[in-house]
Amino acid sequence: MKMKPLFRVSLCALAFSAASVPVARAGGMFGGGTALDTSYCRFNPPRQTVVYVDDTDVVRNNVEWVKTLLAKLQQTLMPGERTTVVQLSPAHGQSKEIWSGCWPNVTTDQAKKLASESHFFSGNPMDSLKEQQGFFSRDFGKAITTIYNTSARTPADVEIDPAKPPKKSIVRSLASDGARYSSARGSIRAILYSDMAENSELGDVFVTPIPNTLDFGEKLGALLHRSVFYVFGVGNTIKDDGKTSDDIRKFWNEAFQSMAVNIGGFGSDLGITNAIPVHGATFEVTLKEGAQDLHGHMFLLTDRDGQLIDSWIGITRLRTVVINGNLHCASDTSQCSLTANTGSPLVTEGRNSETLSMKQSGSASLFSGGSSMQGTLGVPGSSVDLPISATTMTDE
Repeated sequence: MKMKPLFRVSLCALAFSAASVPVARAGGMFGGGTALDTSYCRFNPPRQTVVYVDDTDVVRNNVEWVKTLLAKLQQTLMPGERTTVVQLSPAHGQSKEIWSGCWPNVTTDQAKKLASESHFFSGNPMDSLKEQQGFFSRDFGKAITTIYNTSARTPADVEIDPAKPPKKSIVRSLASDGARYSSARGSIRAILYSDMAENSELGDVFVTPIPNTLDFGEKLGALLHRSVFYVFGVGNTIKDDGKTSDDIRKFWNEAFQSMAVNIGGFGSDLGITNAIPVHGATFEVTLKEGAQDLHGHMFLLTDRDGQLIDSWIGITRLRTVVINGNLHCASDTSQCSLTANTGSPLVTEGRNSETLSMKQSGSASLFSGGSSMQGTLGVPGSSVDLPISATTMTDE
């Protein structure tokens, strides 16, 4: 169905809200012209963001969720962080990348370096940041508009009656984008706008009881490694006063676990803390269980105060879990210590979180290749408090 002109205006206004777009002029490295400059992608931060939009949940004339999403991106993206918009089509079990671009911003150190190299540029790269951020918002808005144009329906058409829900395979749609998660380096923050009302041959949130275990990762060959998912809009289209919400959560807890996904947030609202990461690295880890060595990876991302953001640890033969806590690095020695808790059990049974405590060995920066930490993972004072070591992965 074609988009109404009124909506076209409102979404375009949203896209341009971050900065006014100047008249056309010649382009250049780090700014210039009227296009989003790809030079910022060269910063190559350790995290990228993927925004998934469930096209069966797009309601005509409702753009509040888009405003929320864009504001959250502007408040949390790292300088140069790649951001990709992907359309999910659960009615067909498919996905399609719509747009990708890098957030135009710089760290303090990057700003100093650019200032010292200003003679290489036709103008001061810092002067173009605000307008470049406007171009990013504009292009993001265009990508969402593309999905809207082909998918928006009336509220009545989007609403779901639990007694006769439409067929939707969100699992298969996500699995179709699985190649994006094949790298062993860095991490992906996935933001998913969907009611999560799975109803397919793979599973059904409307049929109880929900199975205690699901095996989508093995069945579909889809493991969405090194990711933290933030899901919002959950259950918003279902006409049952929230009665299905617990079943939806239980289903997706098992589904995401089987697909090696870490859950950062899951609910009606978008639960992302307003914080911009400044440091990040991927580590190879070895966990000792008796005489056996178990291998895996850990990803640490911190803000300026050392608080962990979108961080996780995964052991190949066990599972992957979110970790929350603090990485403290002494200002005089740069020696770092990690104090964190897992979001769910990794080496013990039950539902309680576990403690991850590690200290750096050596004098090199923890975020440079080859640095290492040692410590323990488990329940302090118990028989399950296992030795663990981590080494920063070097860049290829």
